[in-house]
Amino acid sequence: MFSWQWESFKELIKSYAPTVDDHGPLAGPIHRFSVQRGPDLNLRMQTKAPGSAAEPQSPHPPGTVRINDDRVTFHSDLGLELEAIGVDAVRTHRHFEGIAPGVTTQDVKIQRLIGRLPHSQSPRYAIDWLENVSGDFLWPDMITDKKEQTVTVTLGGTPESRPTLVMSDTSSSGGRSWGAAQIEVEGVRLYIFKLDEISIADAKRPGCIVYDGVPEDAVRDRIRRCISFSLGIYLVYLGVSRFDEGWGLTDFEVVSPYSMRGQAMALPPMPPSPLGPRSFLDIDADRLSRMVNAIYAKYDELNFGVVSWAYWHAVTATPHIAAVHFGAALESLQRAYFRSTAGQGVSKVVDDEVWNRVRTSLESCLGTLDLPRETHKVFKNKIGNLNSRSQHSANKDLIDKLNLTFSKREKQAHDARHASAHGKDDEIDAEWIRDLKLLRIRFHRILLAMTNGSEEYYDYFTLGNPIRRLQDPVPD
Repeated sequence: MFSWQWESFKELIKSYAPTVDDHGPLAGPIHRFSVQRGPDLNLRMQTKAPGSAAEPQSPHPPGTVRINDDRVTFHSDLGLELEAIGVDAVRTHRHFEGIAPGVTTQDVKIQRLIGRLPHSQSPRYAIDWLENVSGDFLWPDMITDKKEQTVTVTLGGTPESRPTLVMSDTSSSGGRSWGAAQIEVEGVRLYIFKLDEISIADAKRPGCIVYDGVPEDAVRDRIRRCISFSLGIYLVYLGVSRFDEGWGLTDFEVVSPYSMRGQAMALPPMPPSPLGPRSFLDIDADRLSRMVNAIYAKYDELNFGVVSWAYWHAVTATPHIAAVHFGAALESLQRAYFRSTAGQGVSKVVDDEVWNRVRTSLESCLGTLDLPRETHKVFKNKIGNLNSRSQHSANKDLIDKLNLTFSKREKQAHDARHASAHGKDDEIDAEWIRDLKLLRIRFHRILLAMTNGSEEYYDYFTLGNPIRRLQDPVPD
């Protein structure tokens, strides 16, 4: 398997045989190690050191809350440099037998593993490795692969003065499949596709994004988030490999992915709006490109990095609390929108000049009353909050501004946030699950209206998932 077919850190470690330079917080010196992905796709390392090996004393007292940046560094005489970041020994076992020196074995979690290859040229291409790229989509672009094999047999020629007979032939095989989508985002041309033709033990639904160029990490992260929402699937990021002009590997990074405890992989694809003209999961490259670019263009204005994080946690949350998460995602989106379009004043009933006169008058009246000190303080605090508009009022303004209409059933579902936040008194039933569908649809419609990503949406509340105009409500 070539390095551009799938992440290749295990093969590179085996080929270059690096040794440990600095064992960091682990027991050392480390004589042997191996790195692989576990069943949960997290990076795991196993190390072996002498039985007398000791871990350095940590400068962090137990209970310290910190970002783990502890590191282990490696190098190879062949030039490969490795650095494991966020290492944490979760199990240490010491084994002694007779008078032998003994062995210390540690099982270690790793957050990131970075590799740099020797004599590398400047990178020209980048590939993001992904899990959870659904094979259910009808992709718009073709993947063509071709394999060639040449077999040559030489008879005779020993010694060289004797005649030889050479038999040689070449065979080729290949195929074509609809399995990719090519789009351009902010001038970056990229291809997203699923990987079906190779055997990959570490992933169930592997895929990748190939970039014609080398975008920065932050740009690629934004693009992945926009594509995830547009496709209705959470793309689980496993790492990146970069390549030179001739597709030689220059450097790589693999990570322990975040998949919401694996819940992301259990979600069916639910794109917010139709991506193609033929069927539910049909993809047209132009439609996909429009939605991705529309969201990308408003990424900062709508604080989409935070909003999308809240959205996917709402989608994967347990039903009794999911409405709270949807409410948080919707309010976060609403605040970002008003902040970018109307400033802070939209959260107030009247402007500061008028409010200062009103508050002074109210507090003056309060001062004339003979109230206990604590009671006076409570009323004064409440007066201080009177100029804050209610969430209901702000939400109504948002819906009017976006020219959307919501049915009574949709408004009822919106109120489910409160029952979820304050403790639902009865069991989860089918109507509650339907409320959650409506909350998800509400988020889709509002975001699509804010970004102009589409004029239509999928109604996942109604049987058959009909397509509706963005302005039209879900029927009662």
